[in-house]
Amino acid sequence: MLTDDEHIRQLNRTYRGKDKPTDVLSFSLRERTLGETGLDLAQLDEDVPLGEVYISVPTAQRQAQEGGRTLEEEVAFLAVHGVLHLLGYEDETQHGYEQMLHRGWAIVESARPGRETE
Repeated sequence: MLTDDEHIRQLNRTYRGKDKPTDVLSFSLRERTLGETGLDLAQLDEDVPLGEVYISVPTAQRQAQEGGRTLEEEVAFLAVHGVLHLLGYEDETQHGYEQMLHRGWAIVESARPGRETE
């Protein structure tokens, strides 16, 4: 879902207790037990969605400008980032943050139109 800063701020306040806008929020539609870190994709039913990803376009635009990227690149990265969360990745630790950052941009780059395939 592409949205604005006010809507994502309301979601962030309601579900995370943080009264400020953020770039992306993910909401899992699959229950996981405490300590479970990922999903076994082989066990998923084809028609069951993982969850919802909300992206604030104004925040994405600011981040794109600050990072020298296009809005499309930033939104693509945030969508991947949100899905990685739904798959069980975390970014609360430095290691998790770096892993998600590198993996997210690698996925975006691999999907870039015109990229040569091996």
